[in-house]
This record gives sequence, structure tokens and C-alpha cells, in this order.
Amino acid sequence: MKRALLFVAAGIFALILLGTLIVYIIGQRTPTEDPVVKTSTFDEGAAPDESLIFPELVGTSLLLEQVSFPSELSGDFKLVVVSYDVSQQPDVDEWLPALEELNEAFPQLAGYYIPLLPKSAADSSVFIIGGMAATAKSDIDRARTVVVFTNVEAFNRLVNVPDLESIRLFLLDQNQHILWQGSGHYNEKMLDELWTVLQDALE
Repeated sequence: MKRALLFVAAGIFALILLGTLIVYIIGQRTPTEDPVVKTSTFDEGAAPDESLIFPELVGTSLLLEQVSFPSELSGDFKLVVVSYDVSQQPDVDEWLPALEELNEAFPQLAGYYIPLLPKSAADSSVFIIGGMAATAKSDIDRARTVVVFTNVEAFNRLVNVPDLESIRLFLLDQNQHILWQGSGHYNEKMLDELWTVLQDALE
């Protein structure tokens, strides 16, 4: 009986140590850099244009890996869903089935989800990232979800977004130019627009 209790106590102690280690790792590695537009994303010799460039962000994937987004992520074209608050998660979930179909229809496309949060929330990054990682369905979902703590207002200015009231969807080309953006609840008209832009870009 005593030996069994000792094993239980040792197991609990090991779990506490593991939890403490995870908390320490996430806390130490949570980046909070401001968004930056990299002018090197333009092709050399290309004619200048007025299209917006998606800024570089540094975040933490749900696999607990630090990621520079979008430059370090795969996909010739990237479809990015940005949310600003946990209350917007139902809108994100509404879009997911249609976006999965897009990913299957266009092999050059990769989809990512970016919960974009203010720097002040980084103090709770352990619970935010840990909670999202625990509820994710697979490692694929964990890899393509990158939690970013940054200057949210600066990001919105750079991508010409007026407020934080709705989720945003961005289609990016190889040079991080924003080819299309939408917002809010899922609707078929917006999805049709996105299909058209993708087809034109891939011709």
C-alpha cells in the first residue's frame, strides 16, 4: 500500500515538474515583436505597385515552435484567417469546411490560422497556447495555428483594416502581397470571390 502511494506521489510530482517546465519554456519563448513590412518581398526589377504587403509576424505555433509568419511557412499562396478575440472563434469555425475544400482544390495553397492578440495578453500565453493546443484535433492543426502577441493596431494599419470587430481573411502570393481580403461570417458570395481570385492568380 505504501509503495503504491509512493508511486502515485512520484507520478504527481513528475506531472507538476513537467507542467512547470512547459510553463517556463512557453513563457521564456513567447515573442512580442511589432509587425514589420519587409521591402525585400518585392521582386527585384519588378514595377512598383500599390498592393498591400502582409507584415512579418513572429508567433508560437501550437506545437510550441517559434515561427516567423508568413516567410517561414510553406505554400506558394497562403490563405490566412486572423481573429482578434476568443469570441470570434465561431466565425472561424464556420469558414473551416470551405477553406479545407480550397486547400484540396489548389495544391499550391496552404491555409493558416492566426489568433492575433495584444502584447499585454502575453502574460497569459501559457494558458492561451496550452489551452488551444489541448483542444486542437491534430498535429496538422497545431502546426498551422500560430498565436501572435503583437501591436494589433499597428498590424491593422499596415493591412488597412479599420477595427477588431470581425475576423479577417487574407490571400497572399509568393511575395506576401495581399491579393484578396474578406471579413466576418462565412458567406458563399465571399467564397466565390476568393475562388475567382485564386483561379486568376494560378493561370
